[in-house]
Amino acid sequence: MLDLEAKYHLERIKLATVTKYDHTQLSRWVSENTTIGGKPYSFVGHEFQQRFMDDPAPIKVARKCSQVGLSETSMRIAAAYMGVMQNFCLIYVLPTASFAGTYGKTRFTPIVEGSPALKSLMNTTTLDNQDVKQFGSNYLWMRGASSDNAPISVAADAIIFDEYSFCDITIASQFQSRLSHSKYRWKILLSTPTFNGDPIDEAFQQSRRHWNNVKCLHCGHWFVPNYYENVVIPGWDKHLDEINKDNLHKVRYKEGYVACPHCGKRADLSPENRTWVVENNDEDWIASGYQIQPFDAPTVISVPYLIEASTAYSSKSQFRNYNLGLPSQDAGSGLNDEDLEGAAVELAENPFRYTVMGIDLGNVCHFVIGGIGPDGKFGVIHYEKVPLGRFRERYWSLKAEYRIMCTVSDSQPLVDLVMSMCSEDTSFFGALYVTRQSLEFFEVRLREADADRAMGDLRQVLVNRNQAFDKLLSEVRLGNIWFKRTELWQVYKDHAMDMKRARAALRNGEMTSSWVKSSKGNDHLWHATAYCFIASQMRGMVGPTFPGPLFGVSSFKLKTSV
Repeated sequence: MLDLEAKYHLERIKLATVTKYDHTQLSRWVSENTTIGGKPYSFVGHEFQQRFMDDPAPIKVARKCSQVGLSETSMRIAAAYMGVMQNFCLIYVLPTASFAGTYGKTRFTPIVEGSPALKSLMNTTTLDNQDVKQFGSNYLWMRGASSDNAPISVAADAIIFDEYSFCDITIASQFQSRLSHSKYRWKILLSTPTFNGDPIDEAFQQSRRHWNNVKCLHCGHWFVPNYYENVVIPGWDKHLDEINKDNLHKVRYKEGYVACPHCGKRADLSPENRTWVVENNDEDWIASGYQIQPFDAPTVISVPYLIEASTAYSSKSQFRNYNLGLPSQDAGSGLNDEDLEGAAVELAENPFRYTVMGIDLGNVCHFVIGGIGPDGKFGVIHYEKVPLGRFRERYWSLKAEYRIMCTVSDSQPLVDLVMSMCSEDTSFFGALYVTRQSLEFFEVRLREADADRAMGDLRQVLVNRNQAFDKLLSEVRLGNIWFKRTELWQVYKDHAMDMKRARAALRNGEMTSSWVKSSKGNDHLWHATAYCFIASQMRGMVGPTFPGPLFGVSSFKLKTSV
């Protein structure tokens, strides 16, 4: 009988000389070389996964519902790359570092343990930890994409972004730059969506969009199953969203089924009656996108299960996101036009004796000026765009005109400019976004210069990013923030509404709620507003020259727009 080492040696020989695969045969490699529950891995019940796995496109996108096994698929794609490719580096990215570490241990390690082929290739002596693993000449990195994690500085051939919509998109784009020198430059993006235009929705829209059609066996009609249009419940003629926990027991939901929109009869969703159809063949995208619906795994997720699941959420938007795999948003996702118009005022003159300013830096800088009135409410009275070349000119001009006593500006990407301004103006603070599990939305750090220790002044604000934007949303809706209507009002509103809150329970049990910008990415004035609001809360922190209250008029009236 062969010992274990000899058996693994023969596996290595087999992989090198007998069985040949390429990146369009990943599903075959997975079924022949990995196991699940001690048995060879099978796609039965999840047949749609094979099409996604073997698609040869350099960029693959899956806008998906939950509980259909696609994250398991992405892990096995990673395993297949390690078994099929040569001299290959893959980075597997998840929303947080802790998520990546946990997921690697609990999901990827069992795949390796159940695969003699992978075990024979794995370097277990010098390079086997939760961050990086070596398989022959291939490397797999597991990383998190949150604002407190920097991307690794290694060249990569492929990147898999799992739960892409919940990653920090700025960090994710930095990861993608690691593909620059590869001849492959492969990317796989998958996630449940949140709002329209979120990262996975944007990627899906910029792809050749595949939908899994079903053929009605009664009339021959082809259609894409739609929960709200095609699910039928005997005796129920109202909108499906009207089913809730209180009336579910009165609904014959266990008899629910998908009906053909042409003949009205029950459709058979079995894989032999399905085919993938590209809805935008006239568009020349290089990415292949797949909309993964619960109806694509009908033996796993039944129609009665979906109906019951729809009653478990406080928001139907979340049901559409997670259970249907479709973008949707509600009031909790962010500000809307009604919120902003309700907070808009007509203002003839500046009501504040002193003000504060927030700045979002870039080639075009965005300035927001505001103050706090005698009623304790924060008001925005001025906002504008300034070319970087005129930054200092406008900064000092606005500072004098509005008697600005404190400025908070982001520090990226112009760190040199921020350091210079800190040395020129003792009321100027550079800000850095951080991600913390804390109710505090900002922290000020002050340090005096010390020539003996070669240390300069430090005036820095650490902004707990998600909590800061949560605070803005809450304060606007509570009526504690108002905005002056100017000629740039529509632009300002667009920037304020661009950011949306994506909320989810990640698969490792972590709760995540992150503010992300839409595909348009025009959110600069809202970032500047956050910095301005923080500056208004920093009274008493900027030294003896700061006069304290920001208002100087005993009373004033704001005419609210109708």
